[in-house]
Amino acid sequence: MSGQNKHSALFINSGILGHRSVSRLLRDCVQSDREIDSCHIDLSEGLTTNDRALRRLICFQALGATRFSGTNIDLARWRHELHCGLLAARRIRACEQRAGRFDIFHFHTQATAYMSLGRMRRVPSIVSIDCTQRLASREAASRLERATYWPNIIHDRAVFRAAAAIIATSRWAADDLAREHPDCAEKLHVLPYPVRLESFQKRWIEQRQARFEADDSARVRVLFIGGDFNRKGGPELLAAWKAGDFGARADLNLVTDWPINEADLPRGASVINQVAPFTDKWTDLWREADLFVMPTRGEAFGMVYQEAAAAGLPAIGTRINAVPEIIEDDVTGLLVEPGDERGLVRSMQTLIDSARLRYRLGTAARKRVENDWRPDIYSEKLTALIKRLAAGSSS
Repeated sequence: MSGQNKHSALFINSGILGHRSVSRLLRDCVQSDREIDSCHIDLSEGLTTNDRALRRLICFQALGATRFSGTNIDLARWRHELHCGLLAARRIRACEQRAGRFDIFHFHTQATAYMSLGRMRRVPSIVSIDCTQRLASREAASRLERATYWPNIIHDRAVFRAAAAIIATSRWAADDLAREHPDCAEKLHVLPYPVRLESFQKRWIEQRQARFEADDSARVRVLFIGGDFNRKGGPELLAAWKAGDFGARADLNLVTDWPINEADLPRGASVINQVAPFTDKWTDLWREADLFVMPTRGEAFGMVYQEAAAAGLPAIGTRINAVPEIIEDDVTGLLVEPGDERGLVRSMQTLIDSARLRYRLGTAARKRVENDWRPDIYSEKLTALIKRLAAGSSS
């Protein structure tokens, strides 16, 4: 498939959850490079009846969760990831039949490569991860459930060893992978996701400040965005909002499709449903907000914190996993311990009470995006890696 001085790359993306946004980012990052001819597979798109039937068969959850075993006692996680690898292998084969041989594969995340180890040994492959299985297993409800992650860990080990390069979105994930698989450490590259700056206007920062300079009694607008409301800390946020009685001087917009009884919401809080990323409604929410809060209990990376920074908003997040790599405490936002209701109340009080502090932190957050997370920075590093690996395989 590759022409003279041109490398053909096939990108395989799981397409689930926030990875759909990653898929779009990867397309944008490589499409302008004339030396790379890229094709993209999004495993959440174009599912046939047979694909859906196979997924239902493999991913059927035979056992429910219990407080003793958790939710993975029937190896549901491994079966879901195995299905992801099977579907990816079938789609790759179809692409090869249409387009011919590729010079390089890019898998995001590692499960998409589970059934493609033979290809990875023949063709240099990049595996992109945001978390290791060992780190993911920390959220297990019991020792028994934690033990059920071993099939995933074994599969991951084979994928990492077959990869020509591994991209970790955070130092948190990279360090754990290096500890568990020291033979793969030299392949590691830490490359945080980029942010589409064109979706966020820098002038929003000054507009917010001007609003409070004109009226220091204006209500502060607090934003939360999280599909999995419970895991993203939604209940903790509502409890802290009520405890601080923030509804007297601020409004809380909860952007989620999670079922919430609005009659139970505290004063000042409201739910906004059906908000798709990068739509006008989504953009308006970022522009109109004064600060972002998501006290998540489980987060592999947290792209939404990057988006808050791009919008020039100070963010309140939890001191877990890779979140402190995105939010620099008292520089671009504030960090609290997970489950610390008093700490969350204090942090919200601090930012709701001070427009000047919101301005300082939001300005620094935007500058961080411009310096570290621009798409052109990510694109330059990714395309250089692709070209180096592809050129090495053809020499």
